[in-house]
Amino acid sequence: MVLSCLMTVLIILPLNHLEAVQLKEVKLGETVVLKCNISFNEIHWLKISEGRPMALMVTSLKHNGELSVVWNYNESRLEGFMEKQMTGLRIVHVSTSDLGTYYCASLYQKHLDFDKGVQLYTSQQSKEEPNDHVKGLSGGLDGLSLHYQVFAAVLCFGLLGMFLAVSVVHMKTRRKQNLQH
Repeated sequence: MVLSCLMTVLIILPLNHLEAVQLKEVKLGETVVLKCNISFNEIHWLKISEGRPMALMVTSLKHNGELSVVWNYNESRLEGFMEKQMTGLRIVHVSTSDLGTYYCASLYQKHLDFDKGVQLYTSQQSKEEPNDHVKGLSGGLDGLSLHYQVFAAVLCFGLLGMFLAVSVVHMKTRRKQNLQH
């Protein structure tokens, strides 16, 4: 119950306020490098495309300062790296499915802190399309956020109901045991 409520607060609500502040034109088939301006031990990479968030990678710093990839959605095309004390994400052989807005975030004291987003687009798209996508991003996330907030609320109430039912059964069982002794 706590976990589902915590997930809503930590992940879905901050997504409503994300914006892509940088547009980056890419060529299909080439390699793209994205850098993260957040310096914490654990970095999460997220892509939002068509209003849907997708976790891509989690990297962590080892005690000796080297970068370790904790989890990777696609090891053949996504690479985590460290350069000049800055972590990054390398996308190898960019395809149309890679187009979207990328964010890095760090989990700090039960709160996700996001860096500024970078939206990847191709020259084949008109110059208006990337900006329209950025403007439409919050609209897509509002619907997504509402969907997950309702889901989390229903889940929370269901778990609360289950907890109350178990508590009532426990109390009645205990009361019967006390009457028998």
